[in-house]
Amino acid sequence: MSSARASVALIILILGALFSYAGPRLDLPKPRLLKVHSFPRQFAGWTAVQDRKPDEEVQKALPTAVIMDRQYRNSEGRAINLLLLTAKEMRDIHSPAVCLPGSGWQTQSDKLLILNGQKITARIMAVRGVPFHVWYWYPPVPYPEPKHPFVRALYRWRLKAPGTYRPDTIADLSSSLLVRVIAPAEPGSQEEVERFAVAVQKEVQELIQASLRESAALKTSPIQTAAGGK
Repeated sequence: MSSARASVALIILILGALFSYAGPRLDLPKPRLLKVHSFPRQFAGWTAVQDRKPDEEVQKALPTAVIMDRQYRNSEGRAINLLLLTAKEMRDIHSPAVCLPGSGWQTQSDKLLILNGQKITARIMAVRGVPFHVWYWYPPVPYPEPKHPFVRALYRWRLKAPGTYRPDTIADLSSSLLVRVIAPAEPGSQEEVERFAVAVQKEVQELIQASLRESAALKTSPIQTAAGGK
């Protein structure tokens, strides 16, 4: 973790120097804002029963974030909370590893799972003595590449640099989305949570691909092409 932080600090220093002395303003990598509210309200036997508005303090702390916080229920009456968070700025794609303990949640167990190639932090966390499954991950969503050649090269190196990704922190420059699942930790509930997570993975990938297709279509549209030629 220390080597990764050192790399980040070095990059910040380099970019800071460029901002001070390079003259023209450089376009730094920005997350890809996704349409998280288009996530289906029904999928794999689960139906949305409640949409929660983001807490005012949370929205104030994460000003560019767009948050879908939704409660789902299946035919057996089991309830699972799903949160999708995307943002215009990387600093607003937060980590439950920081936010939940700050809100009084205590970690009772901590595991790393791999589902369909995706690293997932799977914890049992308790709040007011009640245990919950808390699973979260950062699906790979490439940022739009910067236009400036130097920044673009730095961005590409950062994606390939070893040791830059920790599943319990934000996916550094490799994701624009946080997926978080919370469900009561009851007997037999882990298998249910895993099935839910796998179903969410499928729907999230469709959401991401739709966003990438939309971005590609905008780049090739006549209006965009004409604007780019001016």
